[in-house]
Amino acid sequence: MFSIGVNRWLTYRRFNAFFGKVVILGGIIHDPFIILLASLFVVVGAILYLRIGAFLSLLAGALTVSFWAASAGEDSFDLVHNVTRVCEAMGTTIGKIGVLILLGTIVGKFMTDSGAADRIVLACRRLLGPKRLPAALAGSAFILSVPVFYDATFYLLLPLAKSVYRACRKNYVLCLLAVGLGATISHTTIPPTPGPIAVADAFHIPLATSLKIGLIVGFCLLPVVLVLAWFLNKTLPDPQIDLNVLREMGIDSKDKEFRANASSAPDESVVERALPSLWLSFAPIVLPVILIAVASIVEARLGKIPSGSSVPLWRSCVALLGSANVALGIAALFAAVPLVWSKKSRTSRSQMEEKLNFALMSAGMIVMITGAGGSYGEMLRASGIGDRIKEMFVATGSFSGTTILILAFVSTALLKSAQGSSTTAMITSAGIFSAMDLTSETLGFNIGYLASAIGVGSCVASWMNDSGFCVFSRSSGVAEVDCLKVWTLGTGLLGVAGFIITLVLSQVFPMI
Repeated sequence: MFSIGVNRWLTYRRFNAFFGKVVILGGIIHDPFIILLASLFVVVGAILYLRIGAFLSLLAGALTVSFWAASAGEDSFDLVHNVTRVCEAMGTTIGKIGVLILLGTIVGKFMTDSGAADRIVLACRRLLGPKRLPAALAGSAFILSVPVFYDATFYLLLPLAKSVYRACRKNYVLCLLAVGLGATISHTTIPPTPGPIAVADAFHIPLATSLKIGLIVGFCLLPVVLVLAWFLNKTLPDPQIDLNVLREMGIDSKDKEFRANASSAPDESVVERALPSLWLSFAPIVLPVILIAVASIVEARLGKIPSGSSVPLWRSCVALLGSANVALGIAALFAAVPLVWSKKSRTSRSQMEEKLNFALMSAGMIVMITGAGGSYGEMLRASGIGDRIKEMFVATGSFSGTTILILAFVSTALLKSAQGSSTTAMITSAGIFSAMDLTSETLGFNIGYLASAIGVGSCVASWMNDSGFCVFSRSSGVAEVDCLKVWTLGTGLLGVAGFIITLVLSQVFPMI
């Protein structure tokens, strides 16, 4: 009897030990950190190995979090609900910022086709002079990349870089980096480019605040762009250029002597007469900034208009015109003016319809990627990852705004380096940190700086898995090995410099 009792007791102990291990293992498996890491593995793996694109990859990540987090809850495991809430969250994100992205794409398309973008480039060249052409290229790229976006800006300014190399056969890397890095700043930090808009929406940052901090950080980075371009041009003064690109520039592939006469270039004064006026060219960029800024200033001075309250007509008009969707809609109308009323190159209705359809088709995928990213962030928030991160920081005593800023930059840089897309990296990182429900008060500085840290983190580092790297390499003709030396290193250093600037500004002007 005694031995039977001992055996039963041992069996009971073993069962309890086994059950305890199962419970512990179940707790580990359903830990929000494990869910986060698994979902990141799904997103990055789907992009790199399955090659199904950012939209389906982010959607797969959102579904992974939704089902995994639901399996740990006390409620019944509802398959339909887990799918439905992913779709609803995606629809909510698209409803908030989809129109902004569409209107921004239309503005860029109209400005490119009407010649307004060319007019801005000529104005920058004339303002700074031929001796300061790299500064003019960087400034033009910085301005144009806000409405026109990175790829189109690079293609637009590339002929100028090629003309410099054709004329003096040096400083090719200098001009290329001035264009590429200048456009990268706006692409990653300033709305209405899709990444910054998505990050601002994730953290509930007013567009005026995001625009203000993005412009400040961007202007501070412009001198850094010129220094990096000059330094990297010194390290690689004679890059290996594709023979077809050399022939396109009119340079003999063997002895690099001219085939084309410099006088064959079109007369700048003749080209300028066919372009829209300068004020009309700048209007689609400057006007929405002014409208949003005025509305923000009035709201800061007089307070937000309460719902259903009666206010003077002028306040309602200011609030209406200063809302982001209306301001960008007005910008789109001004961008269309040179196409519709130009006497020299008037656009017909059918041509206008083609331009609009092309812009909407181009923006459609960006909108869907942004929506899937918003859904992924919402599922992470529902999984409890925000509270879990807070608990970890409180337990270690390292919770501070600066720590969050560093983590946001590092995580975004890792995501960008792993899967290549700056927009996807920004959206994914914003989803992780927005789950913590951070505010300016908890951080100790304006939460817009957190969005800036995520933006500059998406600059690090552009290599072969990034479409921006491919655009830079293939269109310029510079060999991939040389691009790794100048473009990849340049974007990495630009991101680090941007983070240092963001960190310093957050300490010197915390509540700007």
